Amino acid sequence: MFLRSFKLFVAALAAALVLLSVGCGNGEPAPAPTGLAVSAGESSATVTWSMTDGVEYWLFFGPSSVAPATTSSMQGWFGLPGGNVLLKASSPYVVTGLPNGLDYSFSVNARTDGGPGGPGSSAVTVTPRIAGASWLASGAVSAAPDLRSVTFGATTGTTTTVPVNTYVAAGTGGAIYSSLDGATWSAVNYASSRNINAAGYFGTFKLVGDGGLVLLSSDAASWTPQTSGTTQNLYAIASNFLSLNVAVGANGTIISSADGITWTAATNSGTTRDLYAVTYAAYGSGLWLAVGAGGTMVQSTDGLTWTSVASNTLADLRGITYGTVLSTSTTGEIVATSKFVVVGAAGTVLSSADGATWSTQTLAGAGNLNAVTYGAQYVTVGAGGKVFISADGVSWTPAASVTSQNLYAVVRAVLAYSAVGAAGTNLLSK
Repeated sequence: MFLRSFKLFVAALAAALVLLSVGCGNGEPAPAPTGLAVSAGESSATVTWSMTDGVEYWLFFGPSSVAPATTSSMQGWFGLPGGNVLLKASSPYVVTGLPNGLDYSFSVNARTDGGPGGPGSSAVTVTPRIAGASWLASGAVSAAPDLRSVTFGATTGTTTTVPVNTYVAAGTGGAIYSSLDGATWSAVNYASSRNINAAGYFGTFKLVGDGGLVLLSSDAASWTPQTSGTTQNLYAIASNFLSLNVAVGANGTIISSADGITWTAATNSGTTRDLYAVTYAAYGSGLWLAVGAGGTMVQSTDGLTWTSVASNTLADLRGITYGTVLSTSTTGEIVATSKFVVVGAAGTVLSSADGATWSTQTLAGAGNLNAVTYGAQYVTVGAGGKVFISADGVSWTPAASVTSQNLYAVVRAVLAYSAVGAAGTNLLSK
């Protein structure tokens, strides 16, 4: 019974595809669209073509290994393993869910008034790849302040109930900018001359800076100052994305908050040295790590009581992150390997599986490294526009340089990275 039903389903699907290919309206096929271009991204591709009013477009794609050699008829593009046909597509169209490292071919055809589809545009082939290796300079923001921080989250407002992905960057003199795409930035008016040193997101956007400054916003436009309980400069902020935010700063200052509004000073920060970066890892029962001047490193399980950790370096440590790398074993099993990575002065890079025992290396020619993050791979940025990438936090490769300005912060977004730095520099990698 099941086999008969399945055969009927397949027959019906095939019939439907035939109807779709010949059209069911009174319209006519349209000429092959022009201007087809495809740019590869991480697990994605952005497809653009020239559109004409009153014309309906269908987008075809599939692995190049099985894609037909001809686009004079698109019949052979239906049912490609690993491919798809997207009806009534509009340019630009972002196709997601593509395997990185696999060649994909794309074509677009057109029709009018529901008629049969015409020939497809000549196929274009690209290979999706992990973001981080290729960067674009988006141009300095207006007034060119130094941008010391960048984060990514979702804004909510009174005009829409749908969260909107948004970047926020901030820096010297209280400068704040927001962007929907990481490329075009708009200045945000907030009356403060205090430097903003770090940005974070968990439910709301949070900025911290000199003199204990803490700002909160749900829409990246209206910012409300909070009472932090300290006048020390704050240099970094992180969240466990569950119940706690932690900010760290000068002279071993550590404060924590569940909501970003009410802040509590740490019972014991474990140091009096400046702390420049902090992160949280779902390691064990949960672990906070903060790093700073002269190789300082402290850890905590609750954000309130901190103890010193031997980092095995005297270099100033400026950035820290935690990532889980997925790899395939020789037997075909997926293996997850989690690792902390710390970066700092003179190309210093530390790595650890547990946050307690650290391996140290120096990246030749790196200069000072100021920040590090993890998405599908580790990315660190620093002096002179240097960017390095790593799949495992140990073997690093320099990315092509697109700026000579110092980079101070980097954040992972959706299938992308954003980096910011001196003189309003902002870079994007997809």
